[in-house]
Amino acid sequence: MADRLLIGIDARELQGRPTGTGRYLRNLLREWQKTGDIFLAYVDGPPPLDPVLDHPNIRPRSLGRGGTRGLVWRERLLPPVVLADAPDVFFSPAYSCPLRLDLPRVTAVHDLSFFSHPQDFPLLDGLRRRLLTALSLRASRAILVCSDFTRRELIARFPDLAPAAVLVPLGRDEDLPPSPPREEARRRLSVQGPYVITVGAILNRRCLPELLHAVARLVPRHPGLVLDVVGENRTHPRLDLAALVARLGLQGSVHISGFVSDPAVVDRYAAADAAVFLSEYEGFGLPAMEAAARGVPLVVSREPSLGEIFTSAALRVSPRDEGAVASALDRLLRDSALRRRLIDAGRDLAARHSWAETAARTRAVLGRAARR
Repeated sequence: MADRLLIGIDARELQGRPTGTGRYLRNLLREWQKTGDIFLAYVDGPPPLDPVLDHPNIRPRSLGRGGTRGLVWRERLLPPVVLADAPDVFFSPAYSCPLRLDLPRVTAVHDLSFFSHPQDFPLLDGLRRRLLTALSLRASRAILVCSDFTRRELIARFPDLAPAAVLVPLGRDEDLPPSPPREEARRRLSVQGPYVITVGAILNRRCLPELLHAVARLVPRHPGLVLDVVGENRTHPRLDLAALVARLGLQGSVHISGFVSDPAVVDRYAAADAAVFLSEYEGFGLPAMEAAARGVPLVVSREPSLGEIFTSAALRVSPRDEGAVASALDRLLRDSALRRRLIDAGRDLAARHSWAETAARTRAVLGRAARR
């Protein structure tokens, strides 16, 4: 392409158990392989065995031995190596950038939960995140946000940064394996009755207790109903999920699956009769978009950004109203015409979200930042 770039990237989100931000970065790199740019992917210790890194235009750079404290890695190990490599621009996909790096920087901010929901974080961790995010935003030439809700929130909290905020929505599920046949997926998961899923890291603002209470109301009306909870428990204060399930008498009706692999997530989308996302605060809602793309009808929170993005492609409810959640799920499980309408609307919505478009628009932002 005309103005080829050398782009440095903080690629640590690909290490360990990649979740939303790791999926975001993987999809960008998968599309960027098709460009003529060169990408230097800096990681902590040995590079992960991720196929997206196995391309001549994507060059992993190992710093440290692994397990380095994040701030030490980003502010002490990273800057001298990046300066020696001299990329045109440096991209940080997860809220904070290297503050001591004297190069053009672009930072992606997926939400401002550290500020809006500080109760979800330990006191010192929340303070650290808020400070580093604020400093990083001011150090960046451009700030990428993935929803209009996050753009509005950023501008309300940091009005002077409005010119730097660029809205680039996320894509759908293009990096996940193909869906297996529904019956095959249900057989692998030992599913026989109605099967409802919720996917994503478990946080207190995602209202899992309300969903469990709603399921307790539904079980007598839908024999064999199973709720599968997929995602790592990151609640603060810590929510004892097993105790709550036992207290509600749902041991046979709720599976707490924790973190699962991509193929296992795909099996759950293929087997599901409905997917529920009750977050009262969300930057975008990537698992909801993936479920919609896979033809799973949705119940979502009416709060932003879920309530804004999935307006006509889901049943929207107040996330703390367990009666409303139970009623919405009951309608979905009983009304085949409603299910068909929401499946079609969800697929139509997902079809308008492409990682190729997300990557192209993100690359354009990086190019402008490098040239300024």
